[in-house]
Amino acid sequence: MIDLNKPGELIIKQRYSPRMKLLLAVAAAVALLASAGFIYNYGLNRAGFEAQSAQETQQTLQDEMRKLQDENRELQESLARSQRTIQMDQAAYQDLDKSLKASAQEIVKLREELNFYRNIISPADKKSGLRIQNLYIEPAGGTNQFRYKLVLIQALKHESTVQGRAIIEVSGMQVGEDTLLRFPAANERPIQVNFKYFQDIEGKLELPRNFQPKRVKVYIKTSGGTSLAEATYAWPLG
Repeated sequence: MIDLNKPGELIIKQRYSPRMKLLLAVAAAVALLASAGFIYNYGLNRAGFEAQSAQETQQTLQDEMRKLQDENRELQESLARSQRTIQMDQAAYQDLDKSLKASAQEIVKLREELNFYRNIISPADKKSGLRIQNLYIEPAGGTNQFRYKLVLIQALKHESTVQGRAIIEVSGMQVGEDTLLRFPAANERPIQVNFKYFQDIEGKLELPRNFQPKRVKVYIKTSGGTSLAEATYAWPLG
């Protein structure tokens, strides 16, 4: 039973007309569409920004790559130039070294020639007469075959001509015994000496296969057998 005398709560519910409901629905739809459009445009803008940023980054990397490629090309060209310079310097150094060696050899040769002519014109001991200046002996290619060059000079005075013959004696061991070989042999053509200032005499020596030379001696004698000069050298000679 309802107590009509007891105070109760009054609840009032607002009722909307169909027209108002339609307007609210349309407003909600518009707001939803606006939100969706904002989100879509934001996504497009964001995507465009990121694409532009990626493109700029790619462009930067490409520029950096081209710069590195240019630097690499310049370094390679510089290296090639340096290598060519080094090669040219090495070639120039080798040419200079050869030239210096040739000059040094020429100087030695000129000094020898100067000493040679000085001994002819004005020897250090001031003694005149025939001298055996040098004797050179070297292998001739065959077994126990040698070439020799005998250099004779007449020092200080040159009024007369020196005439005579040269004799070469080679001493050594043969089959365990001391042996003396004489060139030229008695039946061979003598080595003629005939000069006023100097004379170079060249020839060949052939030694026995089992002969071991130790010394060589040179005699210059007149046709009558008088000794004019002699000199002894150790074997081998250069």
